[in-house]
Amino acid sequence: MKAKEIIIFFVSILMVLAAIALVFPNKGVEGYFHTYRFPHLDKLLNFHPEKKEVKALDRMKNIEQNMQLDDSQPMSAYDREFMQFNAKNPARIYLPHNNVHYFDRLFAQMDSCVSKGELLHVVHYGDSQIEADRITSYIRERLQSQFGGSGPGLLPVVQPIHSYTVKQRNSNNMERYLVDGTLQKVALGRRYGALAQYTTFSGNANFHIYTKMDRHNTFNNIRLFVGNTSPNFRAQLVPDNSKPLETHIIAKATPGASIINWKMRRGISAFTINVSGSGELYGVSLDAQCGIAVDNVPMRGSRGTFFTRMDQTLFSYMHQQLNTQLILLEFGGNAMPIIQTQQDVLAYRQLMDMQIRWIKQCCPQATLILLGPTDMSEKVDGQLQTRRLLEENIQCMRDIALRDGIAFWNMYDVMGGRNSMQEWVSQNPPLAMPDYTHLSNAGAEMIGKMFVESLLNYYDHYQKRSIADNKQPQQALTNKIKK
Repeated sequence: MKAKEIIIFFVSILMVLAAIALVFPNKGVEGYFHTYRFPHLDKLLNFHPEKKEVKALDRMKNIEQNMQLDDSQPMSAYDREFMQFNAKNPARIYLPHNNVHYFDRLFAQMDSCVSKGELLHVVHYGDSQIEADRITSYIRERLQSQFGGSGPGLLPVVQPIHSYTVKQRNSNNMERYLVDGTLQKVALGRRYGALAQYTTFSGNANFHIYTKMDRHNTFNNIRLFVGNTSPNFRAQLVPDNSKPLETHIIAKATPGASIINWKMRRGISAFTINVSGSGELYGVSLDAQCGIAVDNVPMRGSRGTFFTRMDQTLFSYMHQQLNTQLILLEFGGNAMPIIQTQQDVLAYRQLMDMQIRWIKQCCPQATLILLGPTDMSEKVDGQLQTRRLLEENIQCMRDIALRDGIAFWNMYDVMGGRNSMQEWVSQNPPLAMPDYTHLSNAGAEMIGKMFVESLLNYYDHYQKRSIADNKQPQQALTNKIKK
């Protein structure tokens, strides 16, 4: 073909495609098994590209700036400023019945835990967004700085996923069972415990843990949660570069759960535990003897609908022993690939309703906050957009949380709402990964920071009200740490 003929051929093809783009229905054409779509002409030529005038980092700084309330004001002025934050700021926590007293009991316990010599746990359940102790580690750092405490909290005995907080290794004769997610290995029965997993062994076995935390890394209170143990079950703690501590023996076979506890005068940051016999190991808690402990429980690929598949008695027992006073539930993202219709949204809402009610029944002492998912992108007509039905799913999650009497925090709104994930990916350094689903380490830290600062605003309001009511809290407002 001559050059002129080739040009005419391609121009003809382009004209045919342009004509199809002009007349093809925006919603596509329904086939028997599939909906057929064709991009509209303005999208092909990018006549009207969507522009965001405010960048992600600028938006985060603006939200954070609007969270800085003036504590020096009289109570009436401060209360008006707080109520404005509680009503309009994207980082606000939605409270059931808009009850600003929702956290009062929790804050009173956090205030007094060190003076009373008590240890309380905050447990953060979530999907891969919190894997490797992301988000949780920032929450832990801030709460321990504010209220006291140290150590990484409750950990599984076997953890194959890299963590930024601890390094773990174990002998080869240990088997890990996980109730949910893409890494699950389902066991017979429902005895998964507070970590939604457990480890079995037979014979002689051991595991080693070393903390990599920058601050609050030492611990002097180690508790090993065990169950279904054989006669003469033994557990020995050996701190690194030190002599072995007391060997604990459970003489009789014990089908139920029990705790082996080592308390030390000085904190350590690395140790090995040797066990012999057989049994189930539900987790090991590495804490101070008072203050706040924050536990990271990631479930890769989980939709958060696994709680009702576990044994209530064991789950409740462990949380009672841990003195769990706050439970964070970060889920919803992994539900999106299977949510295709409004009916799917309602079905997920019903499943989450069952989980919330189950947890409240097991842990009546705990305050609960449901954290909705981040923005997530998919290609629609060749362009990245927020996943269809994501906003509807988040709205349903918020509605069911408030109806069930627990709080809700909207990560989607904090990020900036619709199509904000694209901005987070394009930041330098990136705040999200190029899969347009997962946060980067920097983005995870930013989300953790926004959550804690929001929570501490409610804490500051609690303190101001306590002072106004002549009910002096244990910790003065001057001790507030804002980073």
